[in-house]
Amino acid sequence: MTKPDRPTDQILSVNRLTRRFGGVIAVNGVSFAIDPGTVTGLIGPNGSGKSTLFRLISGEIPADSGEIHFRGTAITQKSASVINRLGLSRTFQLSRLYPQMTATENLVAVTRAPEGEAFARARDSLDFVGLSPVADEFAANLSYGQQKLLEFARVLVNDPDVILLDEPFAGVNPVMEERLCTHIHALREHGKTFLITDHEIKLIMALCSRLIVLDHGELLADGEPAVIRADPRVIDAYFGT
Repeated sequence: MTKPDRPTDQILSVNRLTRRFGGVIAVNGVSFAIDPGTVTGLIGPNGSGKSTLFRLISGEIPADSGEIHFRGTAITQKSASVINRLGLSRTFQLSRLYPQMTATENLVAVTRAPEGEAFARARDSLDFVGLSPVADEFAANLSYGQQKLLEFARVLVNDPDVILLDEPFAGVNPVMEERLCTHIHALREHGKTFLITDHEIKLIMALCSRLIVLDHGELLADGEPAVIRADPRVIDAYFGT
């Protein structure tokens, strides 16, 4: 079978990716590619395969078949740590912060830089997301919204090219949503690429220039938000109206 072309300007490509858990096919032959400097949304009903796809791309679990390429390099069988070092990082829906470390220490703990540079990177990341005033506060004492921002800053500290955000807006208030959106737009202007999954559909449609829709592990639709919003298949499977 002839492999699909992978244009060199596509920073991330997924080709016929499949993952099974026993008799359940969580991701079934999914293919798409993402251009650099874009913000793409990944949506779908619960159980549609979004979380599994994130885990496959970030190297947490192996694919049963298919290919993933990052900047033209195959990463399908690479570990999560190797993929992270290559410049692809992700956040998690459930916090993975170290609660008894300060905000600064949480960032320093995941940097790959020498100690002095690590602290400088941590300070820069905290300043970027507006958390400098709580730099010395334990993560456990931060508000839920501040913890979300700290998770975001922790991804940024190693300066990745592609950032996967897993439910970044879940449970945060409108002010924090606006701050996160502002940071995402600013980073995109500096060439960062985002793939975001979230159930805040109105927010995702306003934030993203493109939406990829999964349903039962398969690619249901792929296009601009206005097109996706009007797609009868998406309305039936996801919006339910």
